[in-house]
Amino acid sequence: MLIKRVYNNNVVLVTDDSGAECVAVGRGLAFSKRAGDEVDQSMVEKVYTLDSEENRTRFENLIKSIPVEYLTIADEIVSMVQRESDLHVGNNLLIALADHISLSLERERAGVPCENPLLMEIKQFYKREFALARRAAGIIHERMGIWISEGETGFIALHIVNATMGQRADVLVLSIRMIQDILDIVSRDFSITYDEESIQYERFLRHLQFFAQRVLGEDSKQSEDTFLFNLGKDQYPAALACAEKIGAYVAGTYGRSVTDAEKGYLVYHIMNLVHATASGLSTGERSTE
Repeated sequence: MLIKRVYNNNVVLVTDDSGAECVAVGRGLAFSKRAGDEVDQSMVEKVYTLDSEENRTRFENLIKSIPVEYLTIADEIVSMVQRESDLHVGNNLLIALADHISLSLERERAGVPCENPLLMEIKQFYKREFALARRAAGIIHERMGIWISEGETGFIALHIVNATMGQRADVLVLSIRMIQDILDIVSRDFSITYDEESIQYERFLRHLQFFAQRVLGEDSKQSEDTFLFNLGKDQYPAALACAEKIGAYVAGTYGRSVTDAEKGYLVYHIMNLVHATASGLSTGERSTE
């Protein structure tokens, strides 16, 4: 590998044997090196392939301003997420985490409290991602000797969600508020209290996560299959009325229309949830009807 650009003593931009650009990391890797020099392969600890010009620019800007240890920690967290879950994450998460680790450690050292107004919703709606973020906090503590706050941990969970769902951070924040409001609408309409450990609640929550992504995403496309909507008109008028209320809420609050097909899917999930609540089904149980 030939060095194309030296970022610091530990990080260089290189071209591999195929001519592709990569970032090579290793302690002292670039000491006394310059563009055009050969990389000492024995000193390379990690190689990152940046899949877009945007990621390359973000990486370049980041690596100039943070210690290489933060990149190493972020890489370890990404590996942990890949190892401990079925989530597909890559360089987007690596860059976001390295940046966040830098900022969060600065705040912790300065004793500046982290305000995370979405912490409760993150813990409720993204339990898996928050559990992984807790593991990430443990890695940070192990490497740096500092425990980050629960609020910071919640932001790491959001970075994981962003990386897996392909949402912008601002859209994700709107999604969380939308999900909470829709859950409140259904709870009030049917006078139910959710069993957050039930399979039906988990399915509804997961549906709402993707529903919000489809409704709020600039390039997302909503379903147009109206079979469930038409079925709801005939058999589940109360659930359909609730779905219509949700559609009106989305239009009034976010200026986005909800198709009849999307309302039909809401009817399906609402009925499953209401039926499970009324029947007292618990985690792992299935209706025989």
